[in-house]
Amino acid sequence: RVTISLSEAVNGPDSSDISVANGVLSNLSSSDGGRTWTATLTPTAGIDDATNLIVIDTAGVQDMAGNLGASIAISNNYSLDATRPTATIVTDPIVGIGQSGMVTITFNEAVIGLDLSDFVVSNGVLSDLTTSDGGKTWTATLTPSANVQSASNRITLDTALVKDLAGNIGSTSSSSDNYVIDTVRPTSSIVVADSNLQAGETTTVTITFSEAVSGLNASDFTVANGSLSGLTSSDGGKTWTATLTPSVDVESTANLITLDNSGVQDAAGNTGVGNTSSNNYAIDSLRPTATIVVADSNLQAGETTTVTITFSEALNGLDASDFTVANGSLSGLSSSDGGVTWTATMTPSVKVESTSNLITLNNAGVQVAAKKKKKG
Repeated sequence: RVTISLSEAVNGPDSSDISVANGVLSNLSSSDGGRTWTATLTPTAGIDDATNLIVIDTAGVQDMAGNLGASIAISNNYSLDATRPTATIVTDPIVGIGQSGMVTITFNEAVIGLDLSDFVVSNGVLSDLTTSDGGKTWTATLTPSANVQSASNRITLDTALVKDLAGNIGSTSSSSDNYVIDTVRPTSSIVVADSNLQAGETTTVTITFSEAVSGLNASDFTVANGSLSGLTSSDGGKTWTATLTPSVDVESTANLITLDNSGVQDAAGNTGVGNTSSNNYAIDSLRPTATIVVADSNLQAGETTTVTITFSEALNGLDASDFTVANGSLSGLSSSDGGVTWTATMTPSVKVESTSNLITLNNAGVQVAAKKKKKG
């Protein structure tokens, strides 16, 4: 509201007599016969100016006797703030388990009335909303929701809920940059490809995580009766492979590979918890041994004798070609107890006289019964 007081009643100024800085006057009228006039000042939109004046040229008005004014009247200074508050919101890009993000809300000018209820927060809550510069810059703490894995999240503020020091309210919504929430811990599974290992064999072990991890190394594993080597990932850390080599001279049907998940972390810094165990695998790296007994150690022409071969464990794949028989031959090789004890008939060669003869077995030609012998 603008009030113009004259020394005496006048027939009235009009808009051409008045200069208004950064605004316009309207509804110019007098209620006391022309001595006091009032008008409404409407500022120009989008103006923020601390120095403004209204100037009246009194030469454009006359009193009731027809006398014109001869001076210029200037108002007191007035400040204009016709700029609505706007905001930018910046937060940390990734927030994980046990972490909190710093959120900074910066306005184009100081505001009042901002509180936590003015914000919409994806997969989290804000707390500790404060300003240290009179209301232009505000900070808050973002705490992520539990058990959430989301790559697209924003904080949104309706600026119509705040106003600047001149009373102007905002008219837009402001959104933060995107941030990632990952409050899910990585989990794993372990598969041993070959669950029945013999001496000299190795197998592939595959470790699959629920998401890509870093920090995995051989020291994170406990390997029953064996060792891991060549631990690598070809897909950025989600799937890992290694080679399991069984220990020598071991015979065990119950073995596991166990992973301590706390040794790995995902991209958000979340560590795994607890242990993961593989499927069971059996190891038999004890090589079979044998004894050979010839029942009759003094053979005459036309005689035969029984030969008994006793192994340390059941075997398969044994045949006559695995034996070297001095001055004789074996036939009828068989086992009646699943491969531990074998018998055969030895027939001496004809027209031979020799006091030193042995039957020799090449043990490389046999294999324990857990796996079939592979003939070359």
